[in-house]
Amino acid sequence: PAGAGLPAQYPRIAGQFAEYTEAQLKAFRDGGRENDPNRMMRMIALKMTDAEMKAVSDFAAGLR
Repeated sequence: PAGAGLPAQYPRIAGQFAEYTEAQLKAFRDGGRENDPNRMMRMIALKMTDAEMKAVSDFAAGLR
């Protein structure tokens, strides 16, 4: 299922509170969070606008 966190090394984001997901994306972008293997999330977040982060976070929150 979408957002299920497969394979296991990827976190489950489906149903996560949108505010939390958005805050984590911003932390990756701004350097406050650096625990992503190979800088994967940091590289993605650097390319996202605040509006895109909110949209992705809202979408993921609706996944079950």
